Amino acid sequence: MKRLRIADCGLRIGSHPTIRFLILASFLLSAAAALGAGNMVKNGGFEKHDGNTPEGWYIKLTDFMPKEKENAQGYKSYDYICACGENLGDVKPWCGLFCPKCGGFISGEECGGWYTQNHTRVSLDHGPHGYCVKFTLDKSTGENQGVRIFSHLMKVKRGWGYKLRFSARTKGSVARVFAEGYRHPPRAKSSHWEGPSDSALGKEEMIERCYRAQVNCGSPGDWQTFEKDVYAPERYLFDYISIKLYAYMPGEAWFDDISLVPMTPSEVKEHQAGRKPKDSRFK
Repeated sequence: MKRLRIADCGLRIGSHPTIRFLILASFLLSAAAALGAGNMVKNGGFEKHDGNTPEGWYIKLTDFMPKEKENAQGYKSYDYICACGENLGDVKPWCGLFCPKCGGFISGEECGGWYTQNHTRVSLDHGPHGYCVKFTLDKSTGENQGVRIFSHLMKVKRGWGYKLRFSARTKGSVARVFAEGYRHPPRAKSSHWEGPSDSALGKEEMIERCYRAQVNCGSPGDWQTFEKDVYAPERYLFDYISIKLYAYMPGEAWFDDISLVPMTPSEVKEHQAGRKPKDSRFK
């Protein structure tokens, strides 16, 4: 199955004060509704699972590499080939898609077949509060690509802040956790994807990563809890977010109690007051 190009489309919103007021009112109502929500991460405690696959998380991964081709007019373009050999079409795949042949989750990165065996290194174990997820990294994997899993995409309110919290421990390996934000490309260009995709995405929604917050956990020998504010500068505002758990270096790593919760208005205010970036891009 391949994606089909569709015409570029865009929406211009005028500067009429009534329109601006309606947009602001809609945002405030949506933000207020979001504040009533609890943990946005599905199955952040890994209690729901099917064998070694925790519900709400992608552990079977794939990615792609571009293959140059030439048309009758002599212009060069590319097809994007999945690690399993499937031709994914001539538009670069984006995060949230699945290869229709092998079923692997596509992160949108050009890393070929590095992660096709990722799921064989992920299992469930007993953590401090029931089940947890465990990564087992042999020497080759640990010293090269590492192991990673992704949460389902979560639709968020652009411009709002979130609290990321999780627990981790390791034995030999080094752990990191990422909160990765995505939005539609600035030119409002979209392509239709005929294959399977994350349920948060519409069939004509192309997204690209625009923001990343990371927590470098190091190598905690015992369970340790980590927290981080996830608040994007204005130029990096996002509409979707995914939590990525990652470990590298030979050994083992465990993760548990993953949560992402919207900030309260007072927390947003406190966060903004404490930010004094020297670079204007991060205001």
